[in-house]
Amino acid sequence: MLQQLMQQLGAAGGGLFQPTGDPWVKASQVAESIAAQSGTDANVEPSVRLAIEDLARVADLHARQRPGVSLPSSVPIRAVSRREWTSEAVSSYRPFFDRFIEALQQNGVTDLVVGEELAEMEGADMLGPMSEMFNQMMSSMAPIMVTGSAGSMLGYLGQRAIGTYDLPVPRSASDIQVVPDGMQEIADATGAPIAEVQMYLMIHELIAHSVLTVPHVSARLDALYMDFASAFRPNQEAIMEEVGEVTDLNQIMQISSQMNDPESLLRMMRSRTHDLLMPQLDALVAAVLGFVEHSTMTACAALMTGHPAIRDALRTRQTEGNDAGTFMERLLGLNVTTDTLDRGGAFIAGIVERAGDEALERLWADELDLPTAAEVDAPGLWLERIGLGDGDLPAFEVPDDLSGL
Repeated sequence: MLQQLMQQLGAAGGGLFQPTGDPWVKASQVAESIAAQSGTDANVEPSVRLAIEDLARVADLHARQRPGVSLPSSVPIRAVSRREWTSEAVSSYRPFFDRFIEALQQNGVTDLVVGEELAEMEGADMLGPMSEMFNQMMSSMAPIMVTGSAGSMLGYLGQRAIGTYDLPVPRSASDIQVVPDGMQEIADATGAPIAEVQMYLMIHELIAHSVLTVPHVSARLDALYMDFASAFRPNQEAIMEEVGEVTDLNQIMQISSQMNDPESLLRMMRSRTHDLLMPQLDALVAAVLGFVEHSTMTACAALMTGHPAIRDALRTRQTEGNDAGTFMERLLGLNVTTDTLDRGGAFIAGIVERAGDEALERLWADELDLPTAAEVDAPGLWLERIGLGDGDLPAFEVPDDLSGL
C-alpha cells in the first residue's frame, strides 16, 4: 500500500516522491531552482569575472604572506552564479545527509512513551505491530524525506552564498568559488567600495581554504561532522516535548506530519552522544574561524580602510539565524554564534600576545598540535604544551609514590 501511495505521489508531484532512482537528482534540481529564485540565474557578467580574476592575484599574494597559511602553487578563484554555487554545495554536503538517512533507517523514530490510558485500551496489543509498521514506513520514506529537505535547505543557503567556505566545512575541490551577487550585498550593506569587499572576501576564502585543506584538520572536522550526523537516535524526552504522551492509537499516524518537519525530526532524535561531541566541535571551529578572521584582518590592514565594517557584515551573515542555516547547524553540530567568533578571536590574540605571529605557524602544522577545548579558552596552556610557553604556569611535581592517587 505504501509503495502504491508513493507511486501516486510521484506521478502527481513530477517524480519528487518516487521511491526508485536517485532522489538526489531531484534534490539538486530543487536546490538550484530555489537558489536562482526566479527559476533562471544569469551567468556572471564577463566584466565582473575579469575584475575578480585580476584582484584574485593580489589577494593570493597577500594571503600567502600570513604566518600559518600554506597554499598550493595555484588556487584558482572562480566567480560563479548562485545556481553554480548550490550545485557544488549539494555534492559537498550530500555525505552528511546520507549519514543522517542511515541513522533514521537503522534507529527508527517511534520510541514513544505510551500512556497508561493507551495501555488499558482495547486493541492496545496492536501498538507493537503498528509501531513496527510505522518504523518500516519511515525507513522507506527517509531517503525521500531527507533529500527533499536537503534540496530546499541548500537552495535557501544558495540565496545567501558568498563563497565556498560560508560554513567551515572542508571541501574536496581544489579551487574556490565566490558569488559576485553576495559580494555586492556586502558592499551595499557597508557602503564599502565593491573592489575592497571583493579583496577582503577573496583573502578570507583563501585563508579558510589553506586551513580546511590541511589533511589532518579536514580529517578531524569531517570525522566530527560525520559522527554527529550518525548519532541521531530516538530521544524519549524530546519526543514527549514534541508530541506529548500517546493516549490514542490514531496519534501514531498523526505523528507522521511532524516527521515531515526536518527541524522537529532533528530535535526528537538528538542523543547524549551529541552532547559529548559538541565541546570538541565548538573548540575546533572557534579556533579555525578565529585564525581566518585574524589573518584576513591583518592582511587587509595595509590594503584598505573599510575592512572592519566588511568583517562586521560578514560576522552578521555567519551568526544571524535563518531556517536553512539552523538546519545545517543542527545536522552537523555547527553552532556559530558571536560567542564562537569572540572565543576564537581571543584564542588567536592570546597566542600572538604571548609568542608573536610566528607561533601561528605551529597551529596547523601537526595533528598533535591541534588545540583542545580547554586550550582554546587558555592559549597559554596550548603554548606550554607545544614548547612555546614562557614558563609562568605553576609547576607540578610528580610524586614518587603514585599508589595513593
